[in-house]
Amino acid sequence: MRENLKEGFKLPTEQQLARELRVGRSVVREALRILNVMGYVKIKKGPQGGIFVSNLYHKPITDSLRHLTSNGHITVDHIFDVRLQIEPFIVAEAARNAKKSDIRKLSALIKDASLHSDEAAYLKEKNIEFHLLLAEASGNPVLAILMKSLTEILKEIAYHFLNPSFEREIFRVHKEILNTLVQRKRNEAKRLVKEDIIFVKRSLEKSLERREKRNK
Repeated sequence: MRENLKEGFKLPTEQQLARELRVGRSVVREALRILNVMGYVKIKKGPQGGIFVSNLYHKPITDSLRHLTSNGHITVDHIFDVRLQIEPFIVAEAARNAKKSDIRKLSALIKDASLHSDEAAYLKEKNIEFHLLLAEASGNPVLAILMKSLTEILKEIAYHFLNPSFEREIFRVHKEILNTLVQRKRNEAKRLVKEDIIFVKRSLEKSLERREKRNK
């Protein structure tokens, strides 16, 4: 049976699936494990838990990057080097391909974030989400998946880095980037996003250096 299941849809239990599909529970359990690894389902434990449809297609890439980062094979510099290569292209494609619905999403995000300019954590989330929406607006789903994985790893590395003035500066640049998309100014958009990434990289490096000194 084929169904168009939306993200968040709760699937039957292991036992129910086994009975419906007429297979052993061990077969269902292994299939669900594979689907979980691939990001097609999310398995939650507890009273509100269950098996839920997911769209975390980036999960295998994220898990690989996380493993390599924890082993020291991937550094912050590596991640930012990749961002500097792909994000100017992403924003240029967004300036060319963004639909009205993409512009509406980005505008709504900017409007929402402007109401929380003193909340560093909230503003940080919105600043990260802005880059993900840019990737979606590029019209290339591969770029969107890569950006989702890269930003998740950066969030884990920089979870402690919360500075309201820093986030407000990033937000200011993001408003300028949105204006370039509206006006379809590809080169200006590329310049701004490159400056944005370099600014974040240098600020994060300084924060990590201070943190290491405190821990010595």
